[in-house]
Amino acid sequence: GILLDRIGIRRTSALVFAASALSYAILAHSTDLPTLFLSKVPTVLQHAFLVAQATAATEAGSDDALRAQALGRMTTSYTIGATIGPALGGFLAHGDGDDSKVGDMYFGAWLAVFGSILSVVLSLAYLPDE
Repeated sequence: GILLDRIGIRRTSALVFAASALSYAILAHSTDLPTLFLSKVPTVLQHAFLVAQATAATEAGSDDALRAQALGRMTTSYTIGATIGPALGGFLAHGDGDDSKVGDMYFGAWLAVFGSILSVVLSLAYLPDE
């Protein structure tokens, strides 16, 4: 909340997704337990849902119906992402389900790094600068 007030929606959103990218990049390089735990440190700044809520509320202005519609769509998107993301990561790690052929265990993490960096770029390009 305080970052939204101090640096605005666009920069806060970029910071949140950059923290996600860093977390997933460390995870993709982890080969031992301490590094795995280290990958969780950047998650202190992962508050994308809060930033998205603030964006939806701000952009809707005083139109209550538009605000409710934007928040409903955003919540649906996050729910779908939170359901599909882990399932997709598990599928990518285990390939076609044949336990004798395990896929790249880190491909899902690298895909998340790419998606997070893309989100940084989109946030900086399209969110309002306050």
